[in-house]
Amino acid sequence: MTAPRLAPGVKLRHDAQRGPMLMAPERFLSLDETALAIVALIDGQREATAIAQALGLAYDAPVAEIAADVEALLTQLREQGYIVR
Repeated sequence: MTAPRLAPGVKLRHDAQRGPMLMAPERFLSLDETALAIVALIDGQREATAIAQALGLAYDAPVAEIAADVEALLTQLREQGYIVR
């Protein structure tokens, strides 16, 4: 599996009123704290398992549980066109 990266034209931004979001041409997606933690690690180098491991270490949480959340979000973001794999 290849490492996810933001799709062309998509940027991670912080809006003073809406908070963190992914911005794409003519649309945006607001991110909650969990989604932001995952998206912040999307760099085109780390695969989903590496993202889950990094979050497991950062939050002292079970990697298996985090991996399921990471995969679910990455799938959603890919289907919506915010990331490519």
